[in-house]
Amino acid sequence: MSGPTADPVVQRALDDAVPPDLPTDIANEVAELAKEVWLVEVTGRGRDRWPDYFTDRGARTAVYTRVRVQAAIGRKDPAGPGAVAHLVWAGAGPAGTFMDGRTATVRFIRDERSGTWTPQR
Repeated sequence: MSGPTADPVVQRALDDAVPPDLPTDIANEVAELAKEVWLVEVTGRGRDRWPDYFTDRGARTAVYTRVRVQAAIGRKDPAGPGAVAHLVWAGAGPAGTFMDGRTATVRFIRDERSGTWTPQR
């Protein structure tokens, strides 16, 4: 299977691959935010939303098209405090080649006072 119809299968496989270790609401919040951050990362649109994450505004980025996140999960970050989101995504790279099953990771730190998650490089 490939294309959007395979996305639920990809999501189940990702869910099964990394056991949950966060409360469901937090895991979902981190996963949804990571989707937003990653779409900005690969399309280049909306970088002003996270100026501390996208610090080099003048840099040319590899712009992907036809991008979608196939699956995402939020988990505790084993490398330190905070959370990490694992994503599987699809898109056409700068040369136009479309691929499903690309992987990415976005890390977050939570501001305990405001409760907001901030992406970290």
